[in-house]
Amino acid sequence: MNESSFRYESWRAPVDRLRGMADADPQTLRTRQVVQSRILHVMERHGYQMVDTPVLEHTELFLRKSGGERVAQMYAFNFRDREISLRPEYTASVLRHYVESGQSSPLPVRLCYAGPVFRYERPQAGRTRQFTDTGVELIGGQGSVADAEIIHLALEGLESVGVHGKLVLGHIGIVLDFLNRLPLRQRARDWLIWSMERLRKGQPVDVEEELPGLISRETLPGIFHEMSDSLREIPDDQLERWVLAVLHEVGVQMHGGTRDSEEIVAGVIAKMHQTSEGDDVRQAFQFISELVEIRGKPETVIPELRALVQRHGLDEGPIEEIQNTLELLRAYDANVDDVELNLGLGRGLHYYTGILFEIYDPDRSWLQLCGGGRYDELAQSLGARESIPACGFSYGLGRIVEASDWSEAVPVPDVLIVQADPGSAVAAARIAERRRASGEVVEIDVRGRSANASRRYAQRRGIPTIVTVDADGQQTEDMVSSRQTTEAQGGDS
Repeated sequence: MNESSFRYESWRAPVDRLRGMADADPQTLRTRQVVQSRILHVMERHGYQMVDTPVLEHTELFLRKSGGERVAQMYAFNFRDREISLRPEYTASVLRHYVESGQSSPLPVRLCYAGPVFRYERPQAGRTRQFTDTGVELIGGQGSVADAEIIHLALEGLESVGVHGKLVLGHIGIVLDFLNRLPLRQRARDWLIWSMERLRKGQPVDVEEELPGLISRETLPGIFHEMSDSLREIPDDQLERWVLAVLHEVGVQMHGGTRDSEEIVAGVIAKMHQTSEGDDVRQAFQFISELVEIRGKPETVIPELRALVQRHGLDEGPIEEIQNTLELLRAYDANVDDVELNLGLGRGLHYYTGILFEIYDPDRSWLQLCGGGRYDELAQSLGARESIPACGFSYGLGRIVEASDWSEAVPVPDVLIVQADPGSAVAAARIAERRRASGEVVEIDVRGRSANASRRYAQRRGIPTIVTVDADGQQTEDMVSSRQTTEAQGGDS
């Protein structure tokens, strides 16, 4: 085979779908549209207004507060010297939209959305690399009242399509409080939160294997580590004078800046003591390992959680927020007794700051239908004038359809218009338009079929009426028998 014939044969070969992508036939798409419409109607009844954002965004938008797992899933590329990405989720895009054009709006701002998102994940049941995200963002919603509103809304949206989801509730604030009390670098903090989610799912995590990449490699802590036995014997006041003398000797300017000499020396000593960062990471990992084991019904988990928090001297505010949220959900008639508290819930994103939740198919515990939570710092990290409390959630629409077993039939035309002869095309078009204006769904034969072939086609499609039109506009209406089956039909199509 020569080169030209090879190119020709290659051109004729079918072009396959990309792996992880999926087509939707008319019935599948119709079902999704009906399910989505019912869910959006629930959102609109709660005061949420529809917005949309571009499919393409600057990659930086998703790097600012996304977790490592989400970054690895992004379809990111360089195009004409710009780093851009297909959106992997809506929340960052909606908050970017708010920062650009909504900061003058009175708070709270209630927004909802529905559209395609893209994540490079391993294809499996219920998960494709392009899927429809449907959700809400409550910007300016403060405290448990707002948390309970979005959780109730998420449950109600599912119930509108016949799905009674299993609610799993957590609070990232407990682990954040613990981590904030340790002098950890951001990279170590991010890894620890990511590890919490893996531990919750029963996946192995080896802290000693990861530790070399998490602790500081800076020169000063390294020197301090080598000299630690000698330096630790020096009293604090003498160590401060020693550091101050070293800084003077090397010509560090101690005046005229924003910090005085005491602050500069304290900062240097803190840097020197960062050699204990490995122990801090181990300590934090041990705490997280304890935390992920606390799960179950609220009446058993809350006392156990309170004991852990008190043992480590942490803020009990997150526990109060969980209890307040559960009380408000009872007011919404949610079945709180069936809620699972899981304090290892992290959701793999770094922008969450408070209450977190996920909702699962009760019959298939692996099928997550919804996830969300509180993210009070995201707007400011994207350029808002100040920190704005906010919370939200998103559904995977395809998974909801799967969980609901909803099936919506594709509408069938009421009438098939057939031309009596080649000269009747104009009359057939006029009659078709008149009947459509009256509310009927009308098809026109565009293949020039015979009368028998048109009847067979109508039977296969389920069209109940054939109207034959001649050049003068005269109509002959014929009811199609439904007794023939598709299997018995053949001939021209």
